[in-house]
Amino acid sequence: MALRVGQPVPDHSVQAYIRGEGSPSEFDLSSHRGKWVVLFFYPRDFTFICPTELAAFAERHDDFLDERAVVIAASTDSYFSHKAWFESDPRLAGVDYPVIADTAHNLSRSFDVLLEDGATHRGTFIIDPNGTLVHMSVNEHDVGRSVEEVLRTLQAFRTGALCPANWGPGTATLTSEDDWLQRVFPDLAGAELESLSEDAEKVTYADGDTIVAEGDAADRFFVIAKGEVTVTRRTPEGEEIALATLGPGQFFGEVGILAETRRTATVRAVGDVELLALSWKEFQETLERSDKAGREFSELVHERLAPTS
Repeated sequence: MALRVGQPVPDHSVQAYIRGEGSPSEFDLSSHRGKWVVLFFYPRDFTFICPTELAAFAERHDDFLDERAVVIAASTDSYFSHKAWFESDPRLAGVDYPVIADTAHNLSRSFDVLLEDGATHRGTFIIDPNGTLVHMSVNEHDVGRSVEEVLRTLQAFRTGALCPANWGPGTATLTSEDDWLQRVFPDLAGAELESLSEDAEKVTYADGDTIVAEGDAADRFFVIAKGEVTVTRRTPEGEEIALATLGPGQFFGEVGILAETRRTATVRAVGDVELLALSWKEFQETLERSDKAGREFSELVHERLAPTS
Protein backbone atom coordinates (compact mmCIF):
# COMPACT_ATOMS: atom_id res chain seq x y z
CA MET A 1 0.00 0.00 0.00
CA ALA A 2 1.42 3.40 -1.00
CA LEU A 3 2.58 5.71 1.77
CA ARG A 4 0.37 8.70 2.49
CA VAL A 5 0.78 11.98 4.36
CA GLY A 6 0.12 11.57 8.07
CA GLN A 7 1.30 7.96 8.15
CA PRO A 8 4.44 6.66 9.87
CA VAL A 9 7.26 5.95 7.42
CA PRO A 10 8.28 2.28 7.45
CA ASP A 11 11.91 1.64 8.25
CA HIS A 12 14.32 0.69 5.47
CA SER A 13 17.92 -0.46 5.57
CA VAL A 14 19.73 1.19 2.68
CA GLN A 15 23.12 1.52 1.02
CA ALA A 16 24.32 4.94 -0.04
CA TYR A 17 27.17 6.74 -1.71
CA ILE A 18 28.83 9.33 0.55
CA ARG A 19 31.69 11.35 -0.84
CA GLY A 20 35.01 10.34 0.66
CA GLU A 21 33.86 6.90 1.79
CA GLY A 22 35.66 3.99 0.12
CA SER A 23 32.68 1.64 0.19
CA PRO A 24 28.88 1.84 0.39
CA SER A 25 27.59 3.31 3.65
CA GLU A 26 24.75 1.41 5.28
CA PHE A 27 22.13 2.90 7.57
CA ASP A 28 18.48 2.60 8.59
CA LEU A 29 16.06 5.43 7.93
CA SER A 30 15.05 5.14 11.58
CA SER A 31 18.58 6.13 12.60
CA HIS A 32 17.55 9.71 11.84
CA ARG A 33 14.62 9.76 14.28
CA GLY A 34 14.72 12.91 16.33
CA LYS A 35 15.61 14.99 13.26
CA TRP A 36 13.68 16.16 10.23
CA VAL A 37 14.42 14.24 7.04
CA VAL A 38 14.18 15.59 3.49
CA LEU A 39 14.27 12.62 1.13
CA PHE A 40 14.20 13.29 -2.60
CA PHE A 41 14.20 10.85 -5.51
CA TYR A 42 15.66 11.73 -8.90
CA PRO A 43 15.17 9.59 -12.07
CA ARG A 44 18.68 8.53 -13.10
CA ASP A 45 22.41 9.20 -12.94
CA PHE A 46 24.08 10.80 -15.98
CA THR A 47 21.00 12.76 -17.04
CA PHE A 48 20.27 16.42 -17.86
CA ILE A 49 17.96 17.90 -15.22
CA CYS A 50 18.99 15.74 -12.25
CA PRO A 51 22.44 17.32 -11.73
CA THR A 52 20.86 20.77 -11.54
CA GLU A 53 18.61 19.58 -8.69
CA LEU A 54 21.39 17.73 -6.88
CA ALA A 55 23.59 20.82 -7.09
CA ALA A 56 20.75 23.08 -5.93
CA PHE A 57 20.24 20.95 -2.81
CA ALA A 58 24.02 21.05 -2.23
CA GLU A 59 24.01 24.86 -2.45
CA ARG A 60 21.35 25.09 0.26
CA HIS A 61 22.57 22.12 2.30
CA ASP A 62 23.77 24.31 5.19
CA ASP A 63 20.33 25.94 5.35
CA PHE A 64 18.71 22.53 5.72
CA LEU A 65 21.22 21.63 8.43
CA ASP A 66 20.33 24.85 10.25
CA GLU A 67 16.76 23.53 10.34
CA ARG A 68 18.03 20.32 11.99
CA ALA A 69 17.18 18.41 8.83
CA VAL A 70 18.99 15.55 7.15
CA VAL A 71 19.03 15.72 3.33
CA ILE A 72 19.09 12.37 1.52
CA ALA A 73 18.94 11.82 -2.24
CA ALA A 74 17.93 8.53 -3.85
CA SER A 75 17.78 6.86 -7.23
CA THR A 76 17.67 3.26 -8.40
CA ASP A 77 21.22 3.42 -9.79
CA SER A 78 23.99 1.43 -8.12
CA TYR A 79 26.59 2.67 -5.68
CA PHE A 80 29.24 2.31 -8.38
CA SER A 81 27.18 4.39 -10.83
CA HIS A 82 26.80 7.08 -8.16
CA LYS A 83 30.51 7.01 -7.43
CA ALA A 84 31.48 7.28 -11.11
CA TRP A 85 29.10 10.17 -11.76
CA PHE A 86 29.52 12.21 -8.58
CA GLU A 87 33.30 12.03 -8.75
CA SER A 88 33.55 12.97 -12.43
CA ASP A 89 30.92 15.68 -12.95
CA PRO A 90 32.17 19.06 -11.63
CA ARG A 91 28.59 20.23 -11.13
CA LEU A 92 28.23 17.64 -8.36
CA ALA A 93 31.45 18.45 -6.52
CA GLY A 94 29.52 20.11 -3.67
CA VAL A 95 27.23 17.15 -2.96
CA ASP A 96 28.21 15.73 0.43
CA TYR A 97 24.85 14.39 1.59
CA PRO A 98 24.05 10.65 1.20
CA VAL A 99 22.79 9.37 -2.16
CA ILE A 100 20.91 6.10 -1.73
CA ALA A 101 21.45 3.29 -4.24
CA ASP A 102 17.98 1.73 -4.33
CA THR A 103 18.89 -1.08 -6.72
CA ALA A 104 16.36 -3.46 -5.16
CA HIS A 105 13.60 -0.83 -5.64
CA ASN A 106 12.28 -1.40 -2.12
CA LEU A 107 12.50 2.25 -1.08
CA SER A 108 11.13 3.73 -4.30
CA ARG A 109 8.29 1.21 -4.32
CA SER A 110 7.43 2.03 -0.70
CA PHE A 111 7.19 5.74 -1.55
CA ASP A 112 5.25 4.93 -4.76
CA VAL A 113 7.63 6.70 -7.17
CA LEU A 114 8.96 3.65 -9.04
CA LEU A 115 8.36 3.53 -12.80
CA GLU A 116 8.06 0.49 -15.03
CA ASP A 117 11.46 1.11 -16.62
CA GLY A 118 13.16 1.09 -13.21
CA ALA A 119 13.63 4.86 -12.94
CA THR A 120 11.66 7.05 -10.52
CA HIS A 121 9.51 10.15 -10.58
CA ARG A 122 10.92 13.30 -9.00
CA GLY A 123 9.50 12.75 -5.54
CA THR A 124 10.13 14.93 -2.50
CA PHE A 125 9.22 13.80 1.02
CA ILE A 126 9.53 15.53 4.40
CA ILE A 127 9.51 13.31 7.49
CA ASP A 128 9.15 14.77 10.97
CA PRO A 129 11.33 13.78 13.98
CA ASN A 130 8.78 11.16 15.04
CA GLY A 131 9.01 9.40 11.68
CA THR A 132 5.69 10.67 10.28
CA LEU A 133 5.37 11.76 6.65
CA VAL A 134 4.17 15.38 6.65
CA HIS A 135 4.78 16.42 3.04
CA MET A 136 5.04 14.78 -0.37
CA SER A 137 5.20 16.12 -3.91
CA VAL A 138 5.76 14.14 -7.11
CA ASN A 139 6.21 15.24 -10.70
CA GLU A 140 7.38 13.75 -13.99
CA HIS A 141 10.87 14.00 -15.42
CA ASP A 142 10.76 17.12 -17.56
CA VAL A 143 10.45 19.74 -14.82
CA GLY A 144 12.91 20.16 -11.95
CA ARG A 145 11.69 21.00 -8.49
CA SER A 146 12.22 24.21 -6.50
CA VAL A 147 14.67 23.61 -3.68
CA GLU A 148 13.69 27.00 -2.23
CA GLU A 149 10.10 25.79 -1.90
CA VAL A 150 11.19 22.53 -0.25
CA LEU A 151 13.17 24.53 2.30
CA ARG A 152 10.28 26.96 2.89
CA THR A 153 7.88 24.07 3.43
CA LEU A 154 10.25 22.47 5.93
CA GLN A 155 10.62 25.77 7.79
CA ALA A 156 6.85 26.15 7.94
CA PHE A 157 6.34 22.68 9.38
CA ARG A 158 9.04 23.30 11.95
CA THR A 159 7.07 26.23 13.39
CA GLY A 160 4.32 23.81 14.40
CA ALA A 161 1.93 26.69 13.73
CA LEU A 162 -0.78 27.48 11.20
CA CYS A 163 1.07 29.06 8.25
CA PRO A 164 -0.88 31.07 5.66
CA ALA A 165 -0.26 31.08 1.92
CA ASN A 166 3.21 32.32 0.94
CA TRP A 167 4.36 32.22 4.56
CA GLY A 168 8.10 32.76 4.97
CA PRO A 169 10.54 32.82 7.90
CA GLY A 170 10.12 35.97 9.97
CA THR A 171 6.49 36.54 8.97
CA ALA A 172 3.50 36.00 11.23
CA THR A 173 1.76 32.67 11.63
CA LEU A 174 -1.92 32.27 12.49
CA THR A 175 -1.30 30.47 15.78
CA SER A 176 -1.58 32.38 19.06
CA GLU A 177 -0.59 31.51 22.63
CA ASP A 178 -4.21 30.49 23.20
CA ASP A 179 -3.92 27.98 20.35
CA TRP A 180 -0.81 26.32 21.85
CA LEU A 181 -2.59 25.88 25.17
CA GLN A 182 -5.78 24.65 23.51
CA ARG A 183 -3.83 21.83 21.86
CA VAL A 184 -3.02 20.51 25.33
CA PHE A 185 -6.37 21.35 26.96
CA PRO A 186 -8.84 21.03 24.06
CA ASP A 187 -11.96 21.40 26.20
CA LEU A 188 -11.08 24.90 27.35
CA ALA A 189 -12.48 27.82 25.37
CA GLY A 190 -13.41 31.48 25.57
CA ALA A 191 -12.72 33.30 28.82
CA GLU A 192 -11.22 30.24 30.52
CA LEU A 193 -8.65 29.84 27.77
CA GLU A 194 -7.84 33.56 27.74
CA SER A 195 -7.41 33.51 31.51
CA LEU A 196 -5.03 30.55 31.28
CA SER A 197 -3.01 32.33 28.60
CA GLU A 198 -2.68 35.38 30.84
CA ASP A 199 -1.64 33.29 33.84
CA ALA A 200 0.94 31.22 31.98
CA GLU A 201 4.51 32.47 32.38
CA LYS A 202 6.32 33.15 29.10
CA VAL A 203 9.91 31.92 29.36
CA THR A 204 12.70 31.76 26.79
CA TYR A 205 15.87 29.69 26.53
CA ALA A 206 18.90 29.83 24.25
CA ASP A 207 20.43 26.94 22.34
CA GLY A 208 21.85 24.32 24.69
CA ASP A 209 20.26 25.72 27.86
CA THR A 210 18.99 23.16 30.36
CA ILE A 211 15.30 23.76 30.99
CA VAL A 212 14.80 21.01 33.56
CA ALA A 213 17.42 18.60 34.87
CA GLU A 214 16.99 15.04 35.99
CA GLY A 215 16.42 15.13 39.75
CA ASP A 216 14.90 18.65 39.83
CA ALA A 217 11.70 19.26 41.73
CA ALA A 218 8.63 18.79 39.50
CA ASP A 219 6.99 22.15 40.09
CA ARG A 220 6.09 23.40 36.59
CA PHE A 221 4.44 22.18 33.39
CA PHE A 222 5.63 23.48 30.00
CA VAL A 223 4.01 23.93 26.58
CA ILE A 224 6.35 24.63 23.65
CA ALA A 225 5.36 27.75 21.68
CA LYS A 226 8.48 28.06 19.55
CA GLY A 227 11.56 25.94 18.84
CA GLU A 228 12.43 22.39 19.84
CA VAL A 229 13.74 20.59 22.91
CA THR A 230 15.54 17.30 23.40
CA VAL A 231 14.65 14.92 26.22
CA THR A 232 17.41 12.68 27.61
CA ARG A 233 17.97 10.36 30.56
CA ARG A 234 21.11 8.95 32.14
CA THR A 235 21.57 5.23 32.71
CA PRO A 236 22.93 3.91 36.05
CA GLU A 237 26.29 3.72 34.25
CA GLY A 238 26.14 7.44 33.45
CA GLU A 239 25.42 7.14 29.72
CA GLU A 240 23.03 9.77 28.36
CA ILE A 241 20.25 8.30 26.21
CA ALA A 242 18.07 10.37 23.86
CA LEU A 243 14.37 9.81 24.53
CA ALA A 244 12.59 12.30 22.28
CA THR A 245 12.64 15.57 20.37
CA LEU A 246 9.60 17.79 21.00
CA GLY A 247 8.41 20.78 19.01
CA PRO A 248 5.75 23.52 19.05
CA GLY A 249 2.40 22.46 20.49
CA GLN A 250 3.92 19.59 22.46
CA PHE A 251 4.46 19.63 26.21
CA PHE A 252 6.58 18.18 28.99
CA GLY A 253 6.88 18.15 32.77
CA GLU A 254 3.60 16.46 33.63
CA VAL A 255 5.03 13.05 34.57
CA GLY A 256 6.91 14.30 37.62
CA ILE A 257 3.94 16.40 38.73
CA LEU A 258 1.42 13.60 38.35
CA ALA A 259 3.61 10.98 40.01
CA GLU A 260 4.75 13.42 42.70
CA THR A 261 8.37 12.56 42.00
CA ARG A 262 11.40 14.56 40.94
CA ARG A 263 12.23 15.00 37.27
CA THR A 264 13.05 11.72 35.60
CA ALA A 265 14.68 13.25 32.51
CA THR A 266 16.68 16.27 31.35
CA VAL A 267 15.21 18.70 28.82
CA ARG A 268 17.46 21.04 26.81
CA ALA A 269 16.74 23.78 24.28
CA VAL A 270 17.61 23.26 20.62
CA GLY A 271 18.04 26.74 19.18
CA ASP A 272 15.96 29.56 20.66
CA VAL A 273 12.96 28.21 22.55
CA GLU A 274 9.82 29.91 23.85
CA LEU A 275 7.68 28.14 26.45
CA LEU A 276 4.43 28.70 28.30
CA ALA A 277 4.88 27.55 31.88
CA LEU A 278 2.18 26.66 34.40
CA SER A 279 2.77 26.17 38.12
CA TRP A 280 1.83 22.87 39.78
CA LYS A 281 -1.39 24.44 41.07
CA GLU A 282 -2.31 25.97 37.68
CA PHE A 283 -1.67 22.66 35.96
CA GLN A 284 -3.85 20.80 38.47
CA GLU A 285 -6.73 23.26 38.18
CA THR A 286 -6.52 23.38 34.39
CA LEU A 287 -6.47 19.60 34.07
CA GLU A 288 -9.61 19.36 36.20
CA ARG A 289 -11.40 22.15 34.29
CA SER A 290 -10.52 20.62 30.92
CA ASP A 291 -11.99 17.22 31.77
CA LYS A 292 -15.50 16.86 30.37
CA ALA A 293 -16.43 14.23 32.94
CA GLY A 294 -15.67 16.63 35.78
CA ARG A 295 -13.50 14.12 37.62
CA GLU A 296 -11.25 14.89 40.55
CA PHE A 297 -7.53 15.47 40.00
CA SER A 298 -6.68 12.14 41.64
CA GLU A 299 -8.82 10.29 39.07
CA LEU A 300 -7.15 12.12 36.19
CA VAL A 301 -3.74 11.32 37.62
CA HIS A 302 -4.61 7.63 37.88
CA GLU A 303 -5.85 7.61 34.27
CA ARG A 304 -2.81 9.40 32.86
CA LEU A 305 -0.35 7.25 34.74
CA ALA A 306 -2.09 3.95 34.00
CA PRO A 307 -0.43 3.36 30.56
CA THR A 308 3.04 3.89 32.05
CA SER A 309 2.62 1.74 35.14
